Amino acid sequence: MIIKRIVEKISCKINRPFLQIADYAVGLEARMRNVLSLMNAEFDTKVKMLGIHGMGGIGKSTLARAIYNMIAHQFENSCFLANVREKSSTRHGLVQIQETMLSELAGERNMKLGDVNQGIPILKERLHQKNVLLILDDIDKREQLQATAGGLDWFGLGSMVIITTRDKHLLDIHGVEKQYEVDFFNVTEALKLFQWNALRNKVVHPSCTEIIKRAIYYADGLPLALETIGSNLLGKTLDEWKSALDAYEKFPNRRIQEILRISYDGLEENEKEIFLDIACFFKGCTVKKVTDMLNACGFHAEYGISVLRNKSLVNILMSGEHDGEIVTMHDLIQHMGKEIVRPRSTLPEKCNRLWFYQDIFSVLEKNMVCKKHLPNFFRFFHQIIT
Repeated sequence: MIIKRIVEKISCKINRPFLQIADYAVGLEARMRNVLSLMNAEFDTKVKMLGIHGMGGIGKSTLARAIYNMIAHQFENSCFLANVREKSSTRHGLVQIQETMLSELAGERNMKLGDVNQGIPILKERLHQKNVLLILDDIDKREQLQATAGGLDWFGLGSMVIITTRDKHLLDIHGVEKQYEVDFFNVTEALKLFQWNALRNKVVHPSCTEIIKRAIYYADGLPLALETIGSNLLGKTLDEWKSALDAYEKFPNRRIQEILRISYDGLEENEKEIFLDIACFFKGCTVKKVTDMLNACGFHAEYGISVLRNKSLVNILMSGEHDGEIVTMHDLIQHMGKEIVRPRSTLPEKCNRLWFYQDIFSVLEKNMVCKKHLPNFFRFFHQIIT
């Protein structure tokens, strides 16, 4: 019996499957080094949690899979729980996730749990003496962390828990001290990823240089956009490339928008309204101006902006002038907000926010300004005259 267990453990380590990372990995080594630098020697004797956060589509899951492949062999058992947000949304999703943890980390292959609260003490009892690697990918609610990694005392010495999320605040409230924010691609990285997806690294003809610059500018360092747009342009003519980019600027790519919108859909109403106003009217304005305007309209701007910032939907940057801090957001996030306000099939007079001057003139000309437009007209005209 003992020999069988030893063989099983050795076999497990030798045959542990590697996770697929990416068809063409760009900028991954540098980001892995940054994460690994947070994993200092104290991980050998302590239980540690590490959070990886950032905007949707920026490569958090890719980075986590690469880290898993590199260090999983150092632990007694390991488990990569992908798409926790999506899986836990079903009726018994969290229970099934707990059962997967028991199976992969504790060898309890046939354990069936009645509910989440039953699973918590069982996980603690089975894992508190085991040296394990657990990666929780795409967390978006606190109860997901409470059900899968409630505390450091759940795991044996030397264990590591890595959490990926769009929401930095979840890491803060769970006490995750070590955090890494995934940054956008620089121009060199963006060029490499786009050329691989659009040209398969063929020599770039001089006639394509400007259109490639345009595509990279549009993606603005977001790997998801670079991959999606590049793949869609593969094998197309130069005229088709130009036509496609013209179309994207007017009608953003659906796949990109769906992934980015996940962050918006998880907001409360106060934060949704604040986000839409920033996307339509206030991107690039000072924090003071935005908070004054939104508070005057009945929103709770200071709190709302902090929520948006934690979810990587807006950024606060220092102005190069004397204006102080300004509120900004990624261009594709802004496009997503405007698409939410104005679906493609909707007439201007049906929208609750207007920012295109043609739409505003059309509505005013037809005398169709209704009560729901008035607060947003006020914010728009205040924006253009100040």
